[in-house]
Amino acid sequence: MLRIVVAIVIVGAAPLAGCEREAGKSRTEERDTRAISDVVARVGGRSIGAAEVEARMVAEGLSAKAALEQLIDEELLLQEAERLGFTEDREGERTIERLMVRAMLHDIEKENTPESISEEEVREDFALHADKFQVLERRDSWHILVREPSDEGRVLAESILREVRQADDPKIVYQRYAEGAADDPELHVQAEELPPITMKAGIEKPYKDALFGAKSKGPLKEVVKTSYGWHTIVVTDILPGERRTVEDVEDQIRERLSQKRRFGMLVEIVESLEAQGLVQYEDQAVERMLSASGLPERAE
Repeated sequence: MLRIVVAIVIVGAAPLAGCEREAGKSRTEERDTRAISDVVARVGGRSIGAAEVEARMVAEGLSAKAALEQLIDEELLLQEAERLGFTEDREGERTIERLMVRAMLHDIEKENTPESISEEEVREDFALHADKFQVLERRDSWHILVREPSDEGRVLAESILREVRQADDPKIVYQRYAEGAADDPELHVQAEELPPITMKAGIEKPYKDALFGAKSKGPLKEVVKTSYGWHTIVVTDILPGERRTVEDVEDQIRERLSQKRRFGMLVEIVESLEAQGLVQYEDQAVERMLSASGLPERAE
């Protein structure tokens, strides 16, 4: 079914743009008589507006790009159903058009399920992206920073470290500096908690080396210098890494590859028809739509 529907869309694309009903306007043209203030794409004789894309985003929980592509896919099939003249009855025609869209999307989904991905494909993908599937060791920490790289800054940082190491509860010292109670008002001191990081985190190497060089949780024995100044660092948690096997992530790989395959098939159809001039994007409107804030994005 899928190959038949796809073939119909591609083969029938060339005459689609110039096809007109003997009775006058096509149904596609009739659908496009309403005013569209911000056109982002034109499919045959119909325009797709930003408001329509936003409505689909809200209804389906899609990104702007995915919503636009879905509307284009559907409209191409609706126009093809019309061109083939399934029926002259308006309601009957709309029913047939919807069924065509659903049939194509259903067939794409049906023929490209996670189960359709072969074991060989799964293992090849795992080999290509093995590092991305591994869970690296992560470490939590907080630090008190003396924002002064001089020897004077180091002296203050070392005194803070002594406070931390001698305290029954080092977090009490942290809280005092977090509230801005530095002993020397001439030296800017700040306290900050960091989220769990790996050795690949984009923070300065001296901090990472010291953090991951610690043998256990608790205050480090020495202050650490970075371009920001001198740090008193406390390791609060060590989250071990995990080596995953292909069996551990097989379901994840199958789902991702099947989604990629389904998306690729739709893209091929749209690109083929776009090359024939049946789909035209309004570049500036698309750019505005994609950069708009406050619109829902699909959760990753």
